[in-house]
Amino acid sequence: MQLKTLEINGFKSFADKTVIQFDHGITGIVGPNGSGKSNITEAIRWALGEQSAKSLRGGKMPDIIFAGSSERKPLNRAEVTLTFDNSDHQLKSDYDEVSVTRILYRDGTSAFYLNQKSCRLKDIVNLFMDSGLGRESFSIISQGKIAAIFNSKPEDRRGIIEEAAGVVKYKQRKKEADSQLSATADNLHRVSDIIAELAQQVEPLKEQSSLAKDYLQQKKQLDQITKTLLVRQIESRAAAKKEQQQALKTAQENVILARRNQTDFQTKVTAQKEQQQKNTQRLDILQQDQLRITKQQAELSGQAELAGERRRVAQDKLADLTAELKTQQQQLAELQQVLTTEKTALQQADADLKQKQQLVQNYTQAQQVDEATIKRKVEALRQQYIDQLQQQTTLHNEAAYLAREQQQTKVRDEKQQAEQAALAQQTAELAAQVKTAEKTATQLKKQRTQQQQQQQQLTTQVQHDQQQYDQQQQQWYQALAIMQKVEAKQASLAEMKEDYSGFYAGVRSILQHKTQLTGVIGAVAELLTVPAKYNQALEAILGGQLQAVVVSDEAAGKRSINYLKQQHLGRATFLPLSVMQPQQLNSTQMQQIAQQPGFIGVAADLVKFAPEHANVMRHLLGRIVIATDLTAAIKLAALLQHRVRIVTLEGDILNPGGAMTGGGRTKQNGLLAREQEQRDLTAQLAKMKQQLATKEQALQALKAQIEAANQQLSTTDEQLQQLARQELENQAILKDLTRQQAQLVRQQQAVAYTSQQQNDATADQQQKYLANQQQAKKVAATIEQIQADLAAQQAALASWQENQAATASQRQQAQTDLAVAQEQQKQRQQTNREHVEQQSILQAAMVRNQQQCDQLTQRLNTQTKDHASNAADLKRAAEQLAQIDVQIKTVKEQREVLAATLQQQEQQLAHAQAVYQQQTAAQQRIEATLASLNDSLNHALTQLESDYNLSFEAAKQAALPTDVAELQQQQKLLKLGLADLGEVNIGAIAEYERVSQRYEFLLAQREDLLSAREQLTTTMTEMDQEVSQRFKATFEATAKAFATIFPQMFGGGQASLSLTDPANLLTTGIEITAQPPGKKLQQLSLLSGGERALTAITLLFAIIHVRPVPLCILDEVEAALDEANVERFGRFLQRYDQQTQFVVITHRKGTMMAMDVLFGVAMQESGVSHMVSVALEDVKTEAHA
Repeated sequence: MQLKTLEINGFKSFADKTVIQFDHGITGIVGPNGSGKSNITEAIRWALGEQSAKSLRGGKMPDIIFAGSSERKPLNRAEVTLTFDNSDHQLKSDYDEVSVTRILYRDGTSAFYLNQKSCRLKDIVNLFMDSGLGRESFSIISQGKIAAIFNSKPEDRRGIIEEAAGVVKYKQRKKEADSQLSATADNLHRVSDIIAELAQQVEPLKEQSSLAKDYLQQKKQLDQITKTLLVRQIESRAAAKKEQQQALKTAQENVILARRNQTDFQTKVTAQKEQQQKNTQRLDILQQDQLRITKQQAELSGQAELAGERRRVAQDKLADLTAELKTQQQQLAELQQVLTTEKTALQQADADLKQKQQLVQNYTQAQQVDEATIKRKVEALRQQYIDQLQQQTTLHNEAAYLAREQQQTKVRDEKQQAEQAALAQQTAELAAQVKTAEKTATQLKKQRTQQQQQQQQLTTQVQHDQQQYDQQQQQWYQALAIMQKVEAKQASLAEMKEDYSGFYAGVRSILQHKTQLTGVIGAVAELLTVPAKYNQALEAILGGQLQAVVVSDEAAGKRSINYLKQQHLGRATFLPLSVMQPQQLNSTQMQQIAQQPGFIGVAADLVKFAPEHANVMRHLLGRIVIATDLTAAIKLAALLQHRVRIVTLEGDILNPGGAMTGGGRTKQNGLLAREQEQRDLTAQLAKMKQQLATKEQALQALKAQIEAANQQLSTTDEQLQQLARQELENQAILKDLTRQQAQLVRQQQAVAYTSQQQNDATADQQQKYLANQQQAKKVAATIEQIQADLAAQQAALASWQENQAATASQRQQAQTDLAVAQEQQKQRQQTNREHVEQQSILQAAMVRNQQQCDQLTQRLNTQTKDHASNAADLKRAAEQLAQIDVQIKTVKEQREVLAATLQQQEQQLAHAQAVYQQQTAAQQRIEATLASLNDSLNHALTQLESDYNLSFEAAKQAALPTDVAELQQQQKLLKLGLADLGEVNIGAIAEYERVSQRYEFLLAQREDLLSAREQLTTTMTEMDQEVSQRFKATFEATAKAFATIFPQMFGGGQASLSLTDPANLLTTGIEITAQPPGKKLQQLSLLSGGERALTAITLLFAIIHVRPVPLCILDEVEAALDEANVERFGRFLQRYDQQTQFVVITHRKGTMMAMDVLFGVAMQESGVSHMVSVALEDVKTEAHA
């Protein structure tokens, strides 16, 4: 996108119609002060929607209209038109060229036009919102705006980043949503008040109505039920009396049989308990043997672990030495490679040095012998001095290393001594604990119970089921949250569809009122069902035709057009079904392309639509071919002789005649994509609901299973469980204490072994350190003697050189070259000697390390033999323990069988006892029942005759055929109901019907309002998250770019952007700090005017770097800069002019040098600005001059 033309007529000093044509790159506008240059900037800002007259240097908005001059009258209106190239569709418009016009009349009225169509200011603002040209953007900068940026509050500066981040539209939508939320809250409050008032009436009326209805129904039923129950009672009592007489005889026989069974089972239980006691004694003996062998095994394991610990120490030391050897080998290889390279360099340098020496020899044959003799002595002494220094350095480094090793050994000794004391104390404490635990084990070992295993199984089951329940419940909540998000998104899309969001204003108005406009069917986008893979292709090829409105006939289209005209609602395209004719490719064309690679099909055949809309859809799509890619599309177009529109899946278009349209498209959700997304969300939501219901059923089943297991667990004997838990806990404690004792013994032995090793190492280190110090003293004395001899020889050489002052300039030059070469050769030789010395040190260290490795390997072999012997002992103990385990298992299995048999026999005995008691009780009940039946039968006959004056035979004929239990329940309820009713208001029935209908209606309205409020709140939260994420990403990128560009712009220094409240990205302000070269880091208010201007320019380029803006207008922003910074400013303009179109108002020649095009503004007539031509070459020539 770029600005193509600016047309000004009557705006400020531009009294005459003025048209400025802009091109790519950098456009400069120059002219003397007061000529009206800045009016061009203000005209662009005003056309883009500026509403503040103060920002346009006026008191009120009509001040921008040309006020007249000494020779001209004032004008009555101001008009500015901006025309943009929108071929890349960066502006959210389907037009490749977008023009914006704003007109202001002297009486204060305004008019706005978008592509010559009337529109609102809001439409223009929304069009440029988040495009980089919004009202809060940093793309139009004047000197006043620079001051405003740095003088404003940090919170006010965030608008710059928001515009760059593209979140202004989200903030505007949030504002609208907040307004809707307030309106919803007001409506909800009013509805709630009415509901509260009606609720006070509904409940009393409902109660009275219910009482009246119950009274009328229950009174009628009670008498009939009572008579029927009396009949049923008489019949049942007579039959029961006969049955009870027979049952009494049977019960007496059952009592005798049950007493005999009880005696037999009691004898069996006594014998089984004696057998179980013998089994328990055998088990105790085996477990004692098991404990004895376990202790023996623990001792052997401790010895094995101690030996293993020693082996691990030796192995670790061997591994360290091996790794060190490997590292030293690598270093030696690298050093040898360096020595080889240096040897080659020394040989080359020797050859060069010989050439230079020969040259000097030619000049100084007579003096060569004396000078060479002195130099050889000096050089020999120097070499001896260097050798001794290297040896001294080596000794010093070795001494430092030995001193560090001694210090580390001392620290380790102290640590080991403390560790030995702590281990001794722990050993004593553990011995006391083991004694206590063994005493407790003796007391608890006979208190086992069979129910322990059952309880453990139930506990494990409950824990497993509860864990599964928690996991599934968490999955259910997660699935519910995801479904709610999908529902919210689906509701948002549905609302957008209902509001026809995304349609042109005129189309939206027609669709919103189509119920009032006869014959309106819908937009093309609504009537098409397009597979997702063809969305991009059809949106590209149809473009604005997707928003064409399908109507029944031409009369319907005419009515709709008249409606738009009368209401001033914009324009729309209408497709009458009655006149639209389908289009299609002829058979020849289809045959030519049907089998071609890349041919997908004709668009009309790849989409779905209702049969009644076929004429319109085939008219639009019948001659559109869809191809896989642009290469295939070009081949198809050639076969069809460029007579058919072809579109690729990516949206590239080949038009009839050969014109091609394509390129990158801004990612956005078109009408077809939105319809597809809504269908996908609906299917996804249905699947989610089914999955959620399945998960909920599984949760309920698992919950019931957990409750059943818990109920079963609660029936176990708590006292026996406690004893079993105590025994298990004590055994675990005893075993753990035994293990800890063995571990402490191993640790003590390992510490003692390590301490002995360190003592040996310390003695060896001390001997090495003393030898090192003696050698260092000898080397120091040698160095002092060499220094004295070297000084004497250097003095002799200096004296000889003073006598050769008359040497010719050529010999001096040769000697100088020779000296330089010799010094370089000395440095190379010195470096080579150092490397040779390092090689020797490494080789010696490797020999020492290899000897230690051999010693450790021998020690490991010995320890391995000891480990094998210990392992054999452990194996024998394990075999004995395994045999005892088998015996214990057999005895336990026998005990389980005995216990199961005993439990079965005890259950049989308990059952026999229960049967005996039941039979005895049954006999007593039957006897009592017979007496009661006689009394009840007589009472029922008397009541039937006295209360209802009926005989039994008459009442039986009128009785109801309902079950007695049900009749009794109904009778009870009816009596209670009638007793509670009291006085009844029969008229309450009709009154309740009237009030409740209105109450339910208002409740439904309130639910709708609550749902709308929740949806608005969710939308606002999502927008806040989107704004925060975009703001943070853009700020971080801009801050990084600002910190990078600042030193480039200033030639040094540093600067940064920071947030005043990073925790709250929605309201945080932005602080700008800068440190120009040679100054302290400080706030912007303390910078000079030029520094602040250059800082603002840096911020502009940082924003452009992060998010290139299509157009940037700079109004004398570099006025306060010096020439060097002006030139740097010009270079930065040229760096970014490929992605941003710059319009620069300036009077600085350095800036003009960077321009691609120059326009001049002059006042050839007083008070009236005119555009004049400026030769760019003249400006550059003058600047160079």
